Amino acid sequence: MQNVRVDVGDWIRPRLIADPEPVVDFDTGEIKINPKTGERDYLLSVAVRREGQRRASAIEVKVRGLSAPEVSEGDVIALDGLIVTYWEQNGRSGLAFRAESATRATSAVAGNAAPATAARSASTPPATPPAGGPRSAKAGESA
Repeated sequence: MQNVRVDVGDWIRPRLIADPEPVVDFDTGEIKINPKTGERDYLLSVAVRREGQRRASAIEVKVRGLSAPEVSEGDVIALDGLIVTYWEQNGRSGLAFRAESATRATSAVAGNAAPATAARSASTPPATPPAGGPRSAKAGESA
């Protein structure tokens, strides 16, 4: 298996879509703990979208630490040292993502922090009226 570093430079605001969960042993249901370091693996579900693409993808990323990352559902996050590994087992295959750390993103590290089309401020009136002009009253209504 080969680890490949993931270039997240064209990702637009990766967002955590569920709170971090500890990884559990499939057979026993107990939380997995590294016996040498005491660290645990935490699973993060992340929605990612590349610049220029309309649809987002959901990936699961493991992060190791003594405690859960200080992030919660809905946070825009930064994944430091993200790598992907291709795996095969018993006729199945897939991609496994692991990061060195996950933190709440600041605008400088959140990928492209500003959306492609900025939302208009509520205090700024539109330059032209909406298509179709102002709403006209129906018969029996006052304007």
